[in-house]
Amino acid sequence: MPKIKTDLTRVARQMMSGVVQIHVEGYIEEDIQSVMNPAIKRTGNWSGSGFFIKYKNLEGYIVTNAHVIRNAIKVQVSSMLTSEERFDAEVVGLVKQLEPDVALIKLTDAELQRFEALAFRKIAYLELRQGSSLSRGEEIKAIGYPMGMVEPNISGGEITNFISGSEYTTERFVTDAAINPGNSGGPSVSKDGKVVGLNTAVMVGADNIGFITPAGFVKIIIENLLQQNEPHFAGIGGKVQKNAANFNRLLKQSAPRGVIVCRAEAGGFLQQAGLQQRDVIVAINGAEFDRHGIVIGNEGHFRHKNIFDVMKLIPIGNEVSITYRRDGEIHTTCADAMRNPEKGVVSQPIIDDRKYLEVFGMIIQQLSFEIIEAMNDIDTNARIDMLQTIDQEKPTLAVTHIHQGTQADEMEWPVGELIVKANGQAVHTLAELRDRLNNDSDDAVLLECRNGRIGYFRLE
Repeated sequence: MPKIKTDLTRVARQMMSGVVQIHVEGYIEEDIQSVMNPAIKRTGNWSGSGFFIKYKNLEGYIVTNAHVIRNAIKVQVSSMLTSEERFDAEVVGLVKQLEPDVALIKLTDAELQRFEALAFRKIAYLELRQGSSLSRGEEIKAIGYPMGMVEPNISGGEITNFISGSEYTTERFVTDAAINPGNSGGPSVSKDGKVVGLNTAVMVGADNIGFITPAGFVKIIIENLLQQNEPHFAGIGGKVQKNAANFNRLLKQSAPRGVIVCRAEAGGFLQQAGLQQRDVIVAINGAEFDRHGIVIGNEGHFRHKNIFDVMKLIPIGNEVSITYRRDGEIHTTCADAMRNPEKGVVSQPIIDDRKYLEVFGMIIQQLSFEIIEAMNDIDTNARIDMLQTIDQEKPTLAVTHIHQGTQADEMEWPVGELIVKANGQAVHTLAELRDRLNNDSDDAVLLECRNGRIGYFRLE
């Protein structure tokens, strides 16, 4: 055991030279005012960590957490190889919703040349570990620049647990290695000299519990970002529920194994595969599921890798084999892995991407999860109304700000109204609303809301 620790420490020290500190000037995305009125943008400064990635023939590319550079205006990198010099970097791409929390940046060509000229040794490009063979108790080292330290920090620990993904989240490794603010985006490394994952978060209020994004997910995201695609994982494309012995007679099964299809969404993976409500998914690509949707026999039953984790690690476009039970009979079918169909309500975390229409003294935006969350501090009843629209296939327009002394203010329209019609015609997008306003020959417009409220506005 002491020899392993010595080897891991030596390896981590060698890999430390591939880890960088990332300095960011950007917009503060948690600001409620900027969510409700995108014209308001508050700036701030923060730092994080990252590492040079060994991937194909890439040079100067750095992996980090998406939350480190999301809404960045300016990104710079510093390294122990170059004293306190800073180098300009550009954002290649990121997972906007932070699931998983991965981004890719790169030094500009000129800055990479300057970096290499000033560095006292060659850049250490770090390699991602293949597969998901990590086990509980395996020792790791987390490397990064926590709390804004100017020198890289190495903290030691073990993989202590695994957290399964869900329809909306990806799997996480749990570690007792110290991961603190600023450490985000640095690598967690093993004694074989490979990166097992990306330091992602620490749980506030808990001692010695940190989270790591597995290298397998990082690899898929890098491929997407290099192809300049919006990074997405394959999804089920529907809803599933746990099985139970109570269903044995109804589903004509001798024992509850596999998960039950509740709904196959239009245009989704399950529909493309021909599955229907009450079919039971028994296996995907040979990975068999118990009644909870957990892979049977994975790491001796001590690791809860589930059906969502299995799907997310299949590259989009790859053929997927599905074994399912219908009316007691076992069937096998195939379909290509695809992302889940997009809903009407989406996440819009990038401040510069938020589109809005300012009219009649109102700021109107397409409803997003960020707006729904912000409404929790403004009007909880309006937030409940918003939550009821989440599963709609078409977007919804929300009033997110009212200027004082305007038509909307005089009519006492509240923030949170959901506009559904303009002059009797349904509107779902800003473009549709803008067309109604521009093309109507009348000198006024009647807006109707989801809850029945109306507004009659003069066109100026």
